[in-house]
Amino acid sequence: MEKGVDYKDLNIYPINIEDDKLNQGEAKYPLSSPVHLHIIVGRVKAGKSVLLNNLYLSKRLFGGEYKTKILISTTAYNDAINKYLLEDFDFIFNEYSDTLLDELLNLIQTDEGDGRFLLVLDDIVGNVNFKRVGADAISSLVSHYRHIGNGEHEGKLAIAMASQYWKYFSPIVRNNATAYYILGSFPENELKKIAEDLSYFGGSDKKFVELFHKSRLNPYDFLYLSVEHLEVRRNHTELLWKQGDSSELGGNSGNETDDEKSSSSDEENKKISETNKK
Repeated sequence: MEKGVDYKDLNIYPINIEDDKLNQGEAKYPLSSPVHLHIIVGRVKAGKSVLLNNLYLSKRLFGGEYKTKILISTTAYNDAINKYLLEDFDFIFNEYSDTLLDELLNLIQTDEGDGRFLLVLDDIVGNVNFKRVGADAISSLVSHYRHIGNGEHEGKLAIAMASQYWKYFSPIVRNNATAYYILGSFPENELKKIAEDLSYFGGSDKKFVELFHKSRLNPYDFLYLSVEHLEVRRNHTELLWKQGDSSELGGNSGNETDDEKSSSSDEENKKISETNKK
């Protein structure tokens, strides 16, 4: 046996890693870290486009986190609400292909420095061949997106995927999400499937459904499920459940944020406010 080694010590210790190489950025709690995979699901007129505008244009959220923003959306030019996304994003594509995805990954991996890229995939499921066995291109991507970099820096890619239907997200995509945004209403059978997949939020299918209904006080409220923090919120602000808390949470406990108080007068966010009126 090697001298100086305590073979009776069977504890597991954390690995020391240089944070600057991981390039994960600083999270604005309760939001995700800037390097994330967001899954957004909601039917037509549920508010997905408004949510995307707010998440990735407003500096209160993730608006200032990315060097390059890429949108792939079959309806990018057909929705007036996307006006500001089209102005702000660097690359816009109205059709997905595996070849395009490969080209974008090559662009990211050859980019120098630690600047991050954002890839938004909006309602492209009809163009993607999700496989029941093995991994399709997107599922393969999301299984290792956190480590995509240029050799010097990891964490150069964040992804947001939006769809009208939960079933269109492959199990690999669902299981790698940093957070879920559930918008609008759903048929009972689809809500049941979502509850089955995400029942670790709340502890059971029944509890998940209760949390979903608690999040739906106003027409455009959304259910925000953070895997990173293991919390459930109505919108970003009202905490409904968190891991390890057996008490029944409700309301925001008086924790109104400064952003909530001032957002209506936020000059930077006026453009987004205009889209909400349409």
